[in-house]
Amino acid sequence: MIIEVLGIGDGRSDQLEAVVRDALGRSGQAQVTVLRFDDPARMVARGVRRVPGLVFDGKVVCRGRVPAAEEIRGWLAAAEEKDGGPTG
Repeated sequence: MIIEVLGIGDGRSDQLEAVVRDALGRSGQAQVTVLRFDDPARMVARGVRRVPGLVFDGKVVCRGRVPAAEEIRGWLAAAEEKDGGPTG
């Protein structure tokens, strides 16, 4: 799985990246790549017009807020179930 954190180099984007990494650490997800992009053009291309944005495997799951780690873990679990096994 590839997770993209989309922002503009601000504190909220930093906070989102930290929460994502915390959620991953607590969930035991092994093969997940977290990429950070501070590029307004990339955000617009993904349909994210409010920062920060969070994308799982090309699908925007959150925009304009920093979700709790628990919420992110729920999205990770749902993605794992959808893929039929460990995320990777």
